[in-house]
Amino acid sequence: MDRSFQGKVALVTGASRGVGRRLTVRMAEAGASVAFAARRVEAIGALETELRSAGHDVLGVPADVGRFEACRDLVQATLDRWGRVDMLFNCAGISGPHKPITELEPDEFDEVMRVNLYAAYACIRFAVPSMIERKSGAIVNIGSMTGKRPLAMRTPYGTSKMALVGLTRTVALELAPHKVRCNTISPGPIAGERVEEVMQNTARSRGLPIDDVRASFNAWSPMNEMVTEDDICDLAMFLASDSGRHMTGQDINMTAGTVMY
Repeated sequence: MDRSFQGKVALVTGASRGVGRRLTVRMAEAGASVAFAARRVEAIGALETELRSAGHDVLGVPADVGRFEACRDLVQATLDRWGRVDMLFNCAGISGPHKPITELEPDEFDEVMRVNLYAAYACIRFAVPSMIERKSGAIVNIGSMTGKRPLAMRTPYGTSKMALVGLTRTVALELAPHKVRCNTISPGPIAGERVEEVMQNTARSRGLPIDDVRASFNAWSPMNEMVTEDDICDLAMFLASDSGRHMTGQDINMTAGTVMY
């Protein structure tokens, strides 16, 4: 696979930590110009300084992509800087509340949908015209196995991730004549800070020892281990590259062996 993205422009959301941060670094190291965003102002500023010091062409944009206007402004900032968006990686996401649906409030449900689903829709809406104009582009959405394998007390999260698959399929069909591709990656638990928070919340909400919860997260996979940020980045970069030029409308599992449909 050709891992060089020299001369390409990438836009990454959810870049303050986890897959979004790692993908920002990997894309910059592969030669792409990268705009990246998250709500954490200090984290975005620190990453921008780090990458620019290493000689990379990047733009850090503090933004709450759960807001429609913020997505518009983020894409516009990218276009103002480089005049194009070749690749869009929708990595922003929150885990949301861990509680029974009988206790779930509308604003809690809405917040998860805004960040996990509406943000992807809005970024796609504003980035796609640049792609259509050049008859080339790749969109990669980061979903979750929870969208296809239910997890109790995670209703908003699971709903948002299943909806992301529907968004991917319809966008891919609509944009295929323009040679613009859209795919989703559905990971199992990804080792790192984010899943640690989820496990801690799960332990509290269910009254379980944290060690039991960690063991159960590993037990979901036949390999008895979590996937890594770099696993997800490898697949995302393949999907965005010329090697993945005939991959579109797909929802690809990365679960260390758990089979899902």
